[in-house]
Amino acid sequence: MALVTAVGVFAIALALIVWKPKGLHEAITALAGAALLFAMGMLDVGDAAYIWHFVWDATFSLIGIMMFTSLLDANGFFRWAALHIARRFHRRQLRLLVGLCALAAGITIFFNNDGTILIMIPIVLEVTALLRLSRTVRIAFLLGVGLMADTASAPLMMSNLTNILTADFFGLTFGEYARTMMFPGFVAIAATIAATTAYFGRSIKREEKQREAPDEFPDPATAVHDMRLFKLSWIIIAFMLGGYLVSGKVGLPVAVIALGGAAVQWAVNMSVGLGDIRTTVRRTPWSIVVFALSMNLVVYSLYLHGAIDWFPRALTPLTEQGPLIGILGSGGMFSLLSAAVNNLPAVLVSSLAIHDSGGPHYLAYASLLGTSVGAKLTPIGSLATLLWLQLLRKGGIDMTWREYAKYGIVLTLPILFCALLALWLTIG
Repeated sequence: MALVTAVGVFAIALALIVWKPKGLHEAITALAGAALLFAMGMLDVGDAAYIWHFVWDATFSLIGIMMFTSLLDANGFFRWAALHIARRFHRRQLRLLVGLCALAAGITIFFNNDGTILIMIPIVLEVTALLRLSRTVRIAFLLGVGLMADTASAPLMMSNLTNILTADFFGLTFGEYARTMMFPGFVAIAATIAATTAYFGRSIKREEKQREAPDEFPDPATAVHDMRLFKLSWIIIAFMLGGYLVSGKVGLPVAVIALGGAAVQWAVNMSVGLGDIRTTVRRTPWSIVVFALSMNLVVYSLYLHGAIDWFPRALTPLTEQGPLIGILGSGGMFSLLSAAVNNLPAVLVSSLAIHDSGGPHYLAYASLLGTSVGAKLTPIGSLATLLWLQLLRKGGIDMTWREYAKYGIVLTLPILFCALLALWLTIG
């Protein structure tokens, strides 16, 4: 009975998170599910303490990075970069696609995936509208950037909430993580650009010949409100990256660096009149703390009551075939799990399964690729993808789940395969 109840609560919570009836916030849904399980005696305070230990660093890191990204955006930091690319390549749209994808990759790597969606999608909608592109070609640009938000999140630990959660679970430092995931991560970036341009290349080139591009784009310098602040932001970013590098050696949580960098950036923004505390607080996703804790408690209930006992047993035959089959097979399993139930629940399920199976160390890294790259197979796989669809609708482009799945499967599978193969080459 407990097993059926745990599965039922999870399924209902997941359905409500995806469909959001009457705009119901996902944090409220997850909190209600966790509260119900507590009321039924299926979770206790000890379980909450265990999950809080698992999620606190990751969630506060995300808050710090999102706050920092928002403060940079207030000064036109990212729009400046996008306008440089658009002015240079607006007559060569295939190169423009590559340039915008590369910018999205950079934002994802050094900031995070959700920030990439929030910043880049409005810019891409504006640029493609100015170029008067067809829906198909606009979709190419939007998909390229949307895919890159997650596929480019592998190289560094702070780029994705799932990365930080997995690294914290297995005790991976920033340096250990980067040494293993840097090469697979950049392979995933290159594969994303290659897959997107190969799939949409003909349509883009055909449109280049048929449509006349506007003569001028806005001057990038006009996007920046304060140039001194702009230059200072680069210094703050450099110090934050240095902090991430030494964090593992000194035992400093990643969240301290992210929040510290955001606090410094907020202070300098305030000094030039580019922000106030109310705006900063309002734009910060505080609800992610409630969502991450509550949703992981719902998932942990599945684990406690035997709903995922099959997963460790499924991993063992794969790892017995050697690293190549182990990485490709487990990476595929983690991807399918993320695509089916969303990558945040999949992280905890995968981490617990790897721990219980006693499998080789590379499984943790395969799960990282499965829960970031593999999550792009379906709209439900990543909250970033759901946010992407929402922003597209606001921008006047409707995309059904079926249409997304068509693109997601065709584009994501080769990217995932290349990234997993690169991981195999990395671990030797």
